[in-house]
Amino acid sequence: MNHSKPTPTNLLHDSLQPTVQPTGPYSSRPPSPPYIHVPPPIHPNLPNPYTGSRPHNSSFNTTSTTTTTTNPTTTTTTTAPGSNDIIMTIRPPPSAIHTTGLSELDLALLTRGFGPQSARDGASAWVYESRRRAQQVLDYLWLGPASAVKDRAFLAREGITMVLCARDARFAGSGVGAGGEGMLVAGAKRAVEGMGIEVDGVDVADGRELVGAFSVVVGRVNEHVLAVEKAAAAGGGGGRRGRVLVVCETGNDRSAAVVAAYLMAVYGLDTVQAVQFMQLQRFCVALGDDFKFQLQTYGDILRARGDVGLMGMQQQQRQGSEMVGGNVKRRIEQTMGEAEEGGQVDMMTEMDAERYAGRNFAPFVES
Repeated sequence: MNHSKPTPTNLLHDSLQPTVQPTGPYSSRPPSPPYIHVPPPIHPNLPNPYTGSRPHNSSFNTTSTTTTTTNPTTTTTTTAPGSNDIIMTIRPPPSAIHTTGLSELDLALLTRGFGPQSARDGASAWVYESRRRAQQVLDYLWLGPASAVKDRAFLAREGITMVLCARDARFAGSGVGAGGEGMLVAGAKRAVEGMGIEVDGVDVADGRELVGAFSVVVGRVNEHVLAVEKAAAAGGGGGRRGRVLVVCETGNDRSAAVVAAYLMAVYGLDTVQAVQFMQLQRFCVALGDDFKFQLQTYGDILRARGDVGLMGMQQQQRQGSEMVGGNVKRRIEQTMGEAEEGGQVDMMTEMDAERYAGRNFAPFVES
């Protein structure tokens, strides 16, 4: 007699009709999350390897311009006179004031008047030793390994004002350094001693806690850059910028994930676009599936913030136009009077309808 416990797969197989047979091995476990594929960005003057199509202008000359728009407000693929190696150009979208929590004035100061940021095709110039150095992702943001902090000549040449360490949350309080700041932060502080460079750390955990670290990084980078620029402007040295170097042990995983999150929050990129833009600058970046899944979750949160913020602005504008036009909000007594006169209109129903005026989406409908 067989007393073995049936497996879920066996139970599923036993439930099939006798005439039904599986065509291959299968499992009844929960499905895995879909794989997030990040294809290499395509140069506008090269044929598309996925479709085989060629651009209208296939020559690498400096007299013509080819532009392929990925997102009208965020990402474009551009070839312009004298810049044939530019693959992606990004700008902060209007929703960035909601996803970052900055005022429009501060966002303009941070991004130099909502100016563009470009990523060039540097794969041909990439060598293995480049992974040991830091690369510039934005004109005020660098990404690299912790060893790059030891290059004091690089820090001085690029005008780095802060080193932000993306440390593993499991070892953050290991007791190394003052206050148990961890080896990564303690080592960075020793490396930049006497240079007037601020050193900070953010704990990057695995799983769901990682999403919380993304917002912390965005806030710290923006706060530092704005503080440096405002202090420089107040002191008359308007040319100085806050410049942040984000590091982890390799410069390819935790630090790369938080830099990708920054691009998503400030420049409105999705997960694939953010990783593509980053890999154009630092070719060796290799984010695992866990990081990409968390970035995708963070992107959903950012879109929700943007939608809520935009809806709030539209509501304020609508209320302002009503006040200017003399259309003052009705009093409760007026709605009660209308309900009594019509006999069919319930006051609460009318107030609820007014509350949802202008909304096209209905989560439930009558069948």
